[in-house]
Amino acid sequence: MGQRLLPQNLIELYVHALAIERDAFKRFVELERYMRDVGYDYIADEFERIGREEQEQYEALAIGTAERDLPPLAEWEYAWHYLGPQQPRAEPPKSAREALAIALATERRAQNFYLDVAEHAPDDSVCAFAAEMATDEQRHVQRLEELLAREPLPAKSQDDDAEPVRR
Repeated sequence: MGQRLLPQNLIELYVHALAIERDAFKRFVELERYMRDVGYDYIADEFERIGREEQEQYEALAIGTAERDLPPLAEWEYAWHYLGPQQPRAEPPKSAREALAIALATERRAQNFYLDVAEHAPDDSVCAFAAEMATDEQRHVQRLEELLAREPLPAKSQDDDAEPVRR
């Protein structure tokens, strides 16, 4: 069985964090646009706020690492936890609930990665930074879960209530 390769030092974690935060920002910009196009401005506003926070985290990391020689992040290294850096463009969500589910999945993947690093990295500074990043992602998860809880469930059709046919 193969072993997961987690960042072993802060520089490696910074490289992963830069990729995660950049991709999250792009995803939230895309989701915001979808929600504005269909008139869900209150959800688009939250996506915009979270996207801005992701962008600010990315920029802070980029500024903090600007003087460092960062190792490249291999596609296979990134893909084990995510769907790869070149994941296909998402189809437009069909509902507000679907958009929120996509946003939640994005944040939970990032949080799970950071938690995995925080729990398993051999270096205390790596663990501490990863735990801090996981906490930031948890704040986003909570905000999105609250929005999702307020979104009405899709109406059931009469076919949904029908008894299954037994043979």
